Amino acid sequence: MKQFGLTPKQAKFLKFLADFIEQNGYSPSYEEMKQVLNYKSKSRIHAFVHSLKSRGYVRLIPYLKRSIIITKKGIGIAR
Repeated sequence: MKQFGLTPKQAKFLKFLADFIEQNGYSPSYEEMKQVLNYKSKSRIHAFVHSLKSRGYVRLIPYLKRSIIITKKGIGIAR
C-alpha cells in the first residue's frame, strides 16, 4: 500500500535517512546505506535516492559527497 505516494520500502528508506542525519549531523554515504539496509549494490540505493528526489522528499547538492538533504515535505513523512 502506498502512503504519501511512497512504497513501504521508500518510506522505510526515507525514515532511515532522517534518523541517520538526525543522529550524525550529515547524510550517510551510499556504501553505508547499502550495508545498513542489506542491499547488494549501490545502484539500488541510487534508485531510492533519486525516486525520493523526483517526488520532492529530498534534495541533493551537486558535486558534494554526503549531500542528501531532507525537505520539509520529507520530514513530515519521516516522523
